[in-house]
Amino acid sequence: MSQTKLPPAYWRLWTAAAVSNLGDGMFIIALPLLAVRVTSDPVSIGLITVLFSIPWLLFSLPVGVVIDRADRRRVLVAADICRAALVGALAVVLAVGEVQIWMLWAVAFGLGVGEVFFDNGSQAILPVIVPDAQLERANGFFFATEVATNTFIGMPLGGVLFGLAVWVPFGVDAASFVLAAALAATLRGSFRPSPASTTSAPVAATTIVADMRSGVRWLLDNQVLRSLIIVATLINLAFAATQATFVLFAKDRLGISDRAFGPLLALVGFGALLAGLTGGRIIGALGQRQALVIAAIIPALTSALIGLFARVWLVIPLIAVQAFTTTVGSIVAVTLRQQIVPGQLFGRVNSIYRWISTGAMPLGALFGAVLASTYGLRAPYFAASGLLALAAVVVVTRLTSGAMASAVPATMNDPDDPDVSAGDDDTPINLSRDPLDALLDGEQP
Repeated sequence: MSQTKLPPAYWRLWTAAAVSNLGDGMFIIALPLLAVRVTSDPVSIGLITVLFSIPWLLFSLPVGVVIDRADRRRVLVAADICRAALVGALAVVLAVGEVQIWMLWAVAFGLGVGEVFFDNGSQAILPVIVPDAQLERANGFFFATEVATNTFIGMPLGGVLFGLAVWVPFGVDAASFVLAAALAATLRGSFRPSPASTTSAPVAATTIVADMRSGVRWLLDNQVLRSLIIVATLINLAFAATQATFVLFAKDRLGISDRAFGPLLALVGFGALLAGLTGGRIIGALGQRQALVIAAIIPALTSALIGLFARVWLVIPLIAVQAFTTTVGSIVAVTLRQQIVPGQLFGRVNSIYRWISTGAMPLGALFGAVLASTYGLRAPYFAASGLLALAAVVVVTRLTSGAMASAVPATMNDPDDPDVSAGDDDTPINLSRDPLDALLDGEQP
């Protein structure tokens, strides 16, 4: 993996994501604190989480078509502006009036829709501004930044600001979206995919339904992506099953107090943060296939050990290791999608991928809750270990080095190709030299 510096355009996109995630962290901690002030009804409060996550199931597929038809930069800007308006309106209502629970439902749903647009758009735009040899490093920094700004900075800061005035964390979150939109708008060039087909992609369709079908067909025809989606779905089922009752497991089995629960989550986040910072180098040293194998096997072992030996001194490092290896695997999976899928199909294929894998999470949570209620709080960890073992089998048997190498376009496999080092591939996107990048590089624009 090349260690040449990432382009300035990437750092502007990275900064936009960092600012946005900082605001998200404040929002995540402030919203439930606000909800319990508005109502004590568990169903009403639970609907906030449901409405925030359900847009992935409802809109992921058509949003993928929009991503493949629109300028991805404009999608990012529009998504952040709309999210700023929603959270800003909530801040205003809190400052001057009384909030009703339906308002929190509406804000949660709107932010969920915005997240579908932004996440799909940012993953689609990254391969255009970052050379292929730097994708793993670039994705790793994104993962690390999300964890650091969201968990370690945003959430504690949101709690402090909420204590000062209820509306403040929401106002700051709205401002973070505006700043993120402004940073994304500084990217220069056209990020709209060409409708022209490539040798590996079907001719672009003319209707949304036909476009979605072409994305499904392309995904099903690619053996590596089919295997990756099975692995991701099994992993999400497993972790959702354990996370559903983790707070009860931590208190009843590990003896974690309310005061210590936050630091425990921070330790888990530290594992993901470390993986984001070092994952690119690790994958470069091991290779994508070997990194995937290790990332699949270790969580299966750690889940079984957590179920067998519920001791806080052992569980904490096991969970941190689990978070580390899972994040490394996620970096490989995202990078492979960016390398394999043609640019004019990426929005659709990525949306289908995430629709299936993310849609498994509520099922896994329900499965884990039923297991814990019927067989005890350790049971979800044994079930998760079995699901993760199945994922490891798929990785070992289906994601072979030959299959992965043949799935990636030949130009991307050649680090000495001058087009690759310039960030070009068969993605038909017109990206002109950004004058701001030239100035930051010390060149004449």
